Amino acid sequence: MAVSLQPSPWDAVLELTKSAQDKNSDPLLWAIQLSSSLNAAGVTLPSTEVAHLLVSHICWANNVPITWKFLEKALTLKIVPPMLVLALLSSRVIPSRRSCPAAYRLYMELLKRHAFSFASQINGPNYQKIMKSIDEVLHFSQIFGLQVCDAGLLVVQFVFSTVWQLLDASLDDEGLLEMTLEKKSRWPTRPQNMEIDGQDSFNEKRTELYEGMHKINTTMAIEIIGEFLQNKVTSRMLYLARRNMSSHWAGFVQRLRLLAAKSTMLRNSKYITPEALLQLTSDTRRLLSRACKTSSLREFHAVMASGSLISSAGQCHGAYLVCTLASS
Repeated sequence: MAVSLQPSPWDAVLELTKSAQDKNSDPLLWAIQLSSSLNAAGVTLPSTEVAHLLVSHICWANNVPITWKFLEKALTLKIVPPMLVLALLSSRVIPSRRSCPAAYRLYMELLKRHAFSFASQINGPNYQKIMKSIDEVLHFSQIFGLQVCDAGLLVVQFVFSTVWQLLDASLDDEGLLEMTLEKKSRWPTRPQNMEIDGQDSFNEKRTELYEGMHKINTTMAIEIIGEFLQNKVTSRMLYLARRNMSSHWAGFVQRLRLLAAKSTMLRNSKYITPEALLQLTSDTRRLLSRACKTSSLREFHAVMASGSLISSAGQCHGAYLVCTLASS
């Protein structure tokens, strides 16, 4: 008796993606077909499994423009969770930014589009599963030494870690990381194994092009750090990181000050100055108070409504911290 073996939904995802990639299909059409296939298979969207599959597909055997366009459409159509995709990309792309500068640029473009809106993600399905997956990717409990109380704290840690990764990568790009107290990053900023780019690795024109891209990327990363510190929602997240993880915040600010003092890329930026970057961290209370408008507070409260946060005493006092922040 013949047995019919049906492919798993995840095999179908890869088959559809590879086929669309070979045909250079329209990314929107691919995303619609993928969403339909997953719905028919009973997969709840956004899917953590699909996020892992798509990022693994890109990094690094299929690091081509069309696959990044597929990923962007999957994010837009809510097939994959943005925070998890960004966490996965940060762990893969940032260490390889020297050999894959275009991928680093695309990661930062996705960061600018999807890292500043949280309410819709928190209110969506699979939220607890998504945040658990992010914790597993970025190892929050190991790095910050906190036992996670709830998903609300994970959002704060996600924002804090995202900014810190960009900061350490920028310091490393300018040879400044060795000037920090630890002389290294707690995040992966270099590939674990030697990168071999192929026979044209030492092509002079390619090297010159990459160097130009590296400088642009470093400047862009620094400017995104400034955006996180200025944005009304993410600045409140970072304020909570400052309140709840004071020892880590002190190390973070020490690195920001080093960047402000020594970074050539920061001085060359058209959008942020060293003085402005320092002001954003040294005068957090006043800036938050001035920016305290109803619309931004509503989204911030929606984020924090997902659960309480761990206070410095190790207890959950989310409502207190939200009220303190709102009145600062």
